[in-house]
Amino acid sequence: MDDLREIAQEVYQRTGVETTVHDVEKVLSGLAGSSHFWGIVCAARKPFSVVAEIVAILERKRLVKVDDKGDLHITPEGWDFLNVQGITARKDYTCPACEGRGIDLAKPQELIQKFDEVTADRPKAIIDYDQGFVTTPTVVSRILLMADRGDLQGKKLLLLGDDDLVSIAAGLSGMPREVVVLEIDDRLVEYINNTAAEYGLPVKAVRYDFRDKLPEEYVGYFDTFHTDPPETLEALELTIGRGLTGLSGEGCAGYFGLTRAEASLKKWNLFQQLLVEKFKVVITDIIDNFNHYVNWDYLLNSIRNDYSFVQVKPRLNWYRSAMYRIETLSGFKGVENRSIPCELYVDREALVYLGNQR
Repeated sequence: MDDLREIAQEVYQRTGVETTVHDVEKVLSGLAGSSHFWGIVCAARKPFSVVAEIVAILERKRLVKVDDKGDLHITPEGWDFLNVQGITARKDYTCPACEGRGIDLAKPQELIQKFDEVTADRPKAIIDYDQGFVTTPTVVSRILLMADRGDLQGKKLLLLGDDDLVSIAAGLSGMPREVVVLEIDDRLVEYINNTAAEYGLPVKAVRYDFRDKLPEEYVGYFDTFHTDPPETLEALELTIGRGLTGLSGEGCAGYFGLTRAEASLKKWNLFQQLLVEKFKVVITDIIDNFNHYVNWDYLLNSIRNDYSFVQVKPRLNWYRSAMYRIETLSGFKGVENRSIPCELYVDREALVYLGNQR
């Protein structure tokens, strides 16, 4: 236990992210079941920076070795260490049919196929706006989750950013009355509007920066919002606040993702306090690992390069986030509708920060 505590303390000193003995145990358990760094990040459900530093410390202690391909292997001394600590390989009990979302994807096969056909020429994810879009099953699951909760059929839907093209899937589903996308990337604004026009979808995209005030015509206009926000606390507060400013009253809903790879549980706690105490909303759902992201092309060029096991191309869709649903109560509020400058993308837990820390 003392060895684990020493590792946790060193990780905290190196990253500034509070790290517990249990965090170290979860990384070790992930290592016992996988030699692939990105698989360990996915299994451990801890910030990327914490996992990387734990593995580096274990390598230095000769409990883990890295081969010439960047794969990780527990040494004989490492296995002895795990046995003494009583740590075994993590087992995955996730339902293979729904990938843990609780959504039956056997039913919407027509929507899945149509979405893939319509978006085959979609713009690529780029680093300028910290983009990375989700898999088609994730997009369709988002639509079905909103529908299941009564937040889509006949409703006005606001999307704050949409590199995932949820707007197109929502339009193709035929359920929402109106969909408005506020998006900073001119490529996506043009693509969404052109696609909506071609297929006769009730979808409109407008260029917008989260830091700018919400257009007055959209204040208090929508029934539901969806966003996939950057994960600095400033960005979370601003993005969710903008979404709430766009909602028409109590009983409306907001949907968004929050990762464990870029957000520690301390950040989750601070953010949840913000939701409940400042915004006066209730958290009705948190579905872990709901959102699965396609690996983006610029990943290895944007993150730290001081550890060889990090500079390995992912062999699975490792970047995942929990889906939050919040519902507005009487007296809820968003942020003041004015321009608010803030740091959207960079903090100690962010992947892009780690790419520039050397």
